[in-house]
Amino acid sequence: MTLVQSPIRRFFSALTSSNRLRLFVWLSLATQILIVVTGGLVRLTGSGLGCPTWPKCTDDSIISTPEMGIHGLIEFGNRLLTFVLLIVALLTFVTVLRPHSDRATLTRITLSFFGFVALFIVGLVFAVRAIDFTAVSLLAISSIGMLSLALIFLLRVRKVEKKSLVGPAFGLGFGIILQAIIGGITVLTQLNSWIVGLHFLISGVLISVASLLVFRALPKPSQQVNQRSQLLSVPVAFVSVVTIVIGVLVTGAGPHAGDASTPRNGLDLEVWQHYHSYPGYAMLGLILLQWLFQLGTSKTPWTSLPTRVLGILLAVTALQAVIGVVQSRLGVPELLVAAHMLGAAVLCSLVTFQYLVLKTKK
Repeated sequence: MTLVQSPIRRFFSALTSSNRLRLFVWLSLATQILIVVTGGLVRLTGSGLGCPTWPKCTDDSIISTPEMGIHGLIEFGNRLLTFVLLIVALLTFVTVLRPHSDRATLTRITLSFFGFVALFIVGLVFAVRAIDFTAVSLLAISSIGMLSLALIFLLRVRKVEKKSLVGPAFGLGFGIILQAIIGGITVLTQLNSWIVGLHFLISGVLISVASLLVFRALPKPSQQVNQRSQLLSVPVAFVSVVTIVIGVLVTGAGPHAGDASTPRNGLDLEVWQHYHSYPGYAMLGLILLQWLFQLGTSKTPWTSLPTRVLGILLAVTALQAVIGVVQSRLGVPELLVAAHMLGAAVLCSLVTFQYLVLKTKK
């Protein structure tokens, strides 16, 4: 038995060694952004109900069938990507947990958490058959258990080490599971625009968590931070959140909120496009000020990490503004909408980086 296990253990130890950490945190961030794009592709191609039910693709099949055509393939492919995200998140979590001083306790909490995840899956199986007392009880008990253990885990990590990688790595995995559930609710509610919007906003949060992981995992060179740029980091983050939330509302009112038969949120698309643009322009102006202030301190645009981050953020924000205006004038064509969604996902990451880079003066 030892001869069989030893190579497996060696392989797993090598796979989750500390020198793999950079790879896993960058993969975590890249895949979180990628699933926003594939999720957008599902809506933009009208494939939102390519798999008409959940957790199965059809009542009789877990996977899409040839009869379902390209829409079923696109929707099922998007669902499969969730498993890729889970695998990357699990590898990241194990990699950061192995050297942790409180590993034994945190491992026990994690195993208990996954016990409730398994119970939740059982509840889903019952719920697919019939929404009865057993299904509701299993879902309620498992949900309370998962939330309680997640909170206990995060509090325990924070007590041992405030800036640990373990907390955000666990949070990322928890968020992916939550997203899978909300994705299922999205299908079961026939692509309700409000649920679709919530699905995107949680993706934005997970992108920020993945960005935090990258920031904490990478070495941070000594740097000078301009105080005025630092003071603007919170307003920039706030305005970016407002811009993205209003953008989600605009999407819910437009032609790409779901299938053609899906009810929209009832907002006036033309009016709310203007509401979306105002905080977007404010965000662009604030980032320009940040960059100019920081440039005065760093003197060169690329040798300083804060100046680099702000420069890239400024360029992406300006490009987003241009795409937003052009897509509005052209009647929101699918390709530009996809580019705008990708830009929003990248902005979630860059805004997080600007806050983290600027918040501590060195």
